[in-house]
Amino acid sequence: MTLPKGVSALLNVGPGDSIRFEVGEDGSIVLLPPSVRERLAPLVGRNRRGGGKSPEAIDAEVREMRGDIEE
Repeated sequence: MTLPKGVSALLNVGPGDSIRFEVGEDGSIVLLPPSVRERLAPLVGRNRRGGGKSPEAIDAEVREMRGDIEE
């Protein structure tokens, strides 16, 4: 769907973004920008892939970077 430039600017939406339509009790239709939750949904869990390092491995790496001497 193509929106007039002024409308898309007011809604702060661009190509590929989602918009919501709500129908009022009087039959009026309201266009709403996506909620923050909807905008962030594709990013949820992105950094959880692969498992990451254990706390012990992180500590060892930090000690190595700092040049700490093992006791």
